[in-house]
Amino acid sequence: MKQVIAWFLVFMILFSSASLLRDPGQQEWENPYIDVTQDMWSYQYITELNKAGVLPSGDNFHGQEEETRGNLVLYLYNMDNGVFADRKKQREKEQGKPQADPASFSDVAEDNPYYDAVYWAYGNGLVGGTTDTEFSPDHSLTREQVCTILARFAALEGISLIQAVEPEQFKDSLEISDYARSGVTACQMAGVVKGYEDNFFYPQNTMTKEECAAVVYRVMVAADMTAPEGSSLVDLTPGAYDSLYDEYKDITFTALVPASEEEGPTAFFDQAVFIGDSISMTLESYCAASGALGGAKFLCAGSMSPTNMLTGKILPEYPKGSGQKPAIEDSVAATGAKVVYIMLGMDNIAYGIERATNDYLTIINNIVSKNPDVQIVIQSVTPMTETSTSTSEKLNNDQINAFNAKMQEYCQENRWYYLNVAEVFKDENGYLKLEYCSDRNSMGMHFTYDGAKVWVNYLKTHIPEDLL
Repeated sequence: MKQVIAWFLVFMILFSSASLLRDPGQQEWENPYIDVTQDMWSYQYITELNKAGVLPSGDNFHGQEEETRGNLVLYLYNMDNGVFADRKKQREKEQGKPQADPASFSDVAEDNPYYDAVYWAYGNGLVGGTTDTEFSPDHSLTREQVCTILARFAALEGISLIQAVEPEQFKDSLEISDYARSGVTACQMAGVVKGYEDNFFYPQNTMTKEECAAVVYRVMVAADMTAPEGSSLVDLTPGAYDSLYDEYKDITFTALVPASEEEGPTAFFDQAVFIGDSISMTLESYCAASGALGGAKFLCAGSMSPTNMLTGKILPEYPKGSGQKPAIEDSVAATGAKVVYIMLGMDNIAYGIERATNDYLTIINNIVSKNPDVQIVIQSVTPMTETSTSTSEKLNNDQINAFNAKMQEYCQENRWYYLNVAEVFKDENGYLKLEYCSDRNSMGMHFTYDGAKVWVNYLKTHIPEDLL
């Protein structure tokens, strides 16, 4: 029975109409946003909040942009003065109006569009400043920050959030900041937010404007819901769920993907995109001819490196044959991929390990910021042959090994998966095996189709178990 109630509540919170929140006699509403269309997953959330006077109107909503501190407190301020005006009146009758120092924040002057909202939120204890003298209204919000603010807002308004699911330990729950733990748990239990498919919460990930609209809408709708018989309410008391975290166990993440006894399903790669330079282009060509990796997509270009990708000098064409070369994060989004395999570095290592890895990290972070649901799999840079004419003091197998070691460290820190593809191609001295090299008497780094076959087999036997 409890499970049935939970699913009912989740359904109601996610999809309940906000018609009860609107005046039946109000003027017919017209969508003010050019960029908010009915085919968007967030359409209902954005439009219902605008109808309710929570979201301000404008030509564009910019749903993919990161949500800001100023915007969120403005939405909640509008809700407090509009949808929840009766609640506010009763609260101030009982408690009086909160007082806040109007000179607290040097970056929110009286002519600032967020002025009233910031001091309302600050005075009611929903949010503090980023420093003693600054509020930083344009700073982006993380997932844990949004949950904390919404839990405080629900408590302020006296909203009874119905418990939809049991509290859940995510793989990264212990990475949630101490101040945010009960807020995140409360919002998770109420169905306001949830984790990702890999059972991570990613508390420090930023929220987009459309993601934020969704959770704000769910809290607004929750205020009009009546708890079904037998259901429980979420405890919004500060620190109410902190003790749960004392029982959570640290889940060790191992970046290096171990080999499996059997090949994984080819269909897994239908959701994958491979990013790489000319070395990966052989893999792309082989897979296009053989279908060895199913419907995997490729974003590859000769001599492509993180550095020249950031400058826009070299980027893969997408869609193929279009002549268009979008930023890599946009191309990844266009593919719809859920898993992103990346092998870059051969064309960057000569600049120095620090610069090469820093630019690599920027590229990855750009991809993740644009595509927060994707899983990142870093493939090690493969070695060069003993006969390579490209070997130099700045580019050689020792430098490649050092680069790979550094990237594996970053994978461990960021919970990205690391595939040591290089190991299967090395001879006893650490050089690229000649039988797999297509240019053994020149650059000594590119692959034959036989090498591509070995590569494919490695990929199929090294699929991260969590992603299957």
